[in-house]
Amino acid sequence: MKNILLIIISCLSLLNVSAQYKPTTLSDLEDSYTNYFKLNRELVFVHLNKTSVIKKESLWLSAYVYNAALNCPNSETVNLNLDIFTESGNFIESKTVLIAGGKGSTFINLNKDIYPAGKYLIKASTKFMKNFQEDLSFVQSFEILGASSESLEKKEKSYDLQLLPEGGHILAEVWNNIGVKLIDSNGNSVIFSEGKLLDQDSNVISTFKSNQFGLSKFNFLPIDQQDYQVEITTVDGEKLKATLPKADLKGLNIVGNNLKDQFIFKINTNNSSKDLVKNKMFYAAIHKDGNIKDFAFQFPQDKLEVSLKMSKDSLYSGINTLTIFDENFNPLLERLFFNNEDLKRVRVNAQVSGPIMDSVKINLKSVGVIKNNSLSISVLPGNSKAYDPKHNILSAFYIKPYINGDIDNGDYYFSDANPRKLEYDLDLLLLTQGWSKFEWSSIYNKTPKQLVLPESGFTINGKINGRNEKKENTVFIKSEETGLFEIVNVREDDTFILKNIYVQDSSALSYGLMNSRNSKISKPSISANISPDKSSSKLNVRYTFKDSKKVVEQEMNFDNFIVDTESLDTIILVGENKKADKYLNDLRVIKPEVTITEEIASRFLFITDYIAAHGFKVIQGGYGSLVIANRSPSSLLSDEDPIPQIYFNGMRLGTDTSPLVYLKTSEVESIIISTSGVGYGMTGNNGVIEITTRKGGGAISSRETILEIITTNGFTVNKEFYAPKYTSYTNEAFKDYGVIDWISDLSLEKNGTATFKFMNTLQSQVSLFIEGISVDGNLISEEIKIKI
Repeated sequence: MKNILLIIISCLSLLNVSAQYKPTTLSDLEDSYTNYFKLNRELVFVHLNKTSVIKKESLWLSAYVYNAALNCPNSETVNLNLDIFTESGNFIESKTVLIAGGKGSTFINLNKDIYPAGKYLIKASTKFMKNFQEDLSFVQSFEILGASSESLEKKEKSYDLQLLPEGGHILAEVWNNIGVKLIDSNGNSVIFSEGKLLDQDSNVISTFKSNQFGLSKFNFLPIDQQDYQVEITTVDGEKLKATLPKADLKGLNIVGNNLKDQFIFKINTNNSSKDLVKNKMFYAAIHKDGNIKDFAFQFPQDKLEVSLKMSKDSLYSGINTLTIFDENFNPLLERLFFNNEDLKRVRVNAQVSGPIMDSVKINLKSVGVIKNNSLSISVLPGNSKAYDPKHNILSAFYIKPYINGDIDNGDYYFSDANPRKLEYDLDLLLLTQGWSKFEWSSIYNKTPKQLVLPESGFTINGKINGRNEKKENTVFIKSEETGLFEIVNVREDDTFILKNIYVQDSSALSYGLMNSRNSKISKPSISANISPDKSSSKLNVRYTFKDSKKVVEQEMNFDNFIVDTESLDTIILVGENKKADKYLNDLRVIKPEVTITEEIASRFLFITDYIAAHGFKVIQGGYGSLVIANRSPSSLLSDEDPIPQIYFNGMRLGTDTSPLVYLKTSEVESIIISTSGVGYGMTGNNGVIEITTRKGGGAISSRETILEIITTNGFTVNKEFYAPKYTSYTNEAFKDYGVIDWISDLSLEKNGTATFKFMNTLQSQVSLFIEGISVDGNLISEEIKIKI
């Protein structure tokens, strides 16, 4: 019986394997690949003003969302979720940032009760990303300086020495490139001063050393049945050994070479594999973001290699992936490589402008033409240690989305270092990353489906209990903070819905049930839910424990570094108590002022209804379009409507009457309506209206007729940057970890220029960390040091 069961299970397994789809032609391969990328993938980058902050500081940031397929800002993204974790991956809180035109900005109040000293991680993602099996989120760490309150188990110092053959295979009897990567237990790169390739008799075959990121490579020809080891010596003198994987006796390998104008990849086989490759068809595909170029090839008669030469101007910009398939479209080898041609980048220069007084003025200028754009700029002391992100906008969009592993110092590969060295180091990084993030088994069989829709604002779903179905068929929803005012129909089942609205987190929403017969408002009994709900996210374990390698000197004390504003002496201003007679105008003529009562507010929903009932025409054509005119002409010679003078909280409105649109009568404290304008001089010929709203925007009948509910989710609110007041701007603490300014949204004009100012903190040099994007997808990333 057991044998029969085993046979059945085996047969089912074979059926499952055979059911897996694989292409049979190049056209099929192209269809599978392009279909896999049809659904738009959002790429995210978060620019922090600092990555090391001091207690009592806040964290400021700008987020950018990119469409890799179209190479431009992703205009479809609206809701971006920011989830914050401790360094061990414990969830703290979630915020939703409003993204418009591919960018949004906010700040995080680092309340000491929620954020004690320690290391943290910010994860930026969208709900739409759940449609994909790949992790498309962006994660950046930051630290709050001081003694950490989170207890982490201390681990002994350990290393991971990785030996990574180019393309994924070592082949015997032919030349192979082997990448070498050394990291510690937290995934941080470790530099080694010497590396040796040893044969089984401990003879040194070749030597090498790492670059500044603990990466290296060597080239060797393995002999069949021989064992090989790699021995490295760290800069601290520690010696580590690792054994190379056994070389394949038969098969293929790949060896790449990055030249000035072209890439050359050699596909090699060996004598033992002659019969395996003879007259066999192989396929090569170069692909990126749903775009693919492919061709078939064979090994020439009596040849053991095929050279694939690719001119850089014929390849895709940025990361390309070369995959080699067998005749049945099984992927055999894969290699990532980077093409610098036609990258969408605009350079920006900066210089001080004018004399330096209390503030410093900076002029920015783009190199070349730039379309509509938005920048974010962190201004820090010249040699600041507080800024150490692992990506800039270039590496976040051009490298990170295509690799499986995590990288630090992504900005280095787009810096102004020696171009040839940058190319070499970036190619070394990609060699050691192995295969692409996108798996061919998924490309063949798991085309993403749009099961999760993109979020666009928030939706209110509500239900009203105990309404009069004949009279009470509409409900208004208002927010003082955002200016929201919507009137929504109530369905037959007593429910209502308002979609895609802007709601601020922790703000007050007011609800009123409207009577269609007499325009009265009554306080409804409502159950309302705002979606999407806040929900705790999960953090990929590979991000935990991994952070900046910098260690803050323990002797540096930050306790009294920032002035505590709560401890400042209270300043009491004493002035003459002038009791204004609000009932008399300048000519001492009695004003016809009316105090708004509950009875008036219940009769007239909007203040414009009241005005229309007292001698004025009100012509309303939607939000922002409102005309108020005197019914009595001031001149028989004019056909134009006489427009009165309107004062709103003491300010003359002129032609802009938008503050009165949808202003509820219940929110008005008093109103003066004079159709004659007597006592107001020549300016009052067409009549005068003075409106005074209630202090704090509260409505008189809010308790009786309006239900107010505090939201528990919504968009986080951005605030204008404010720098903390430091006790000193010349000590080492400020030079290392202080902040001068943060500009979340600055645009270069059509001529490529922009200007901004920041406070003069008596620094001899400042650093500008600039990130940005233009409407046509050009990326901006600069680190500029300026002498003051």
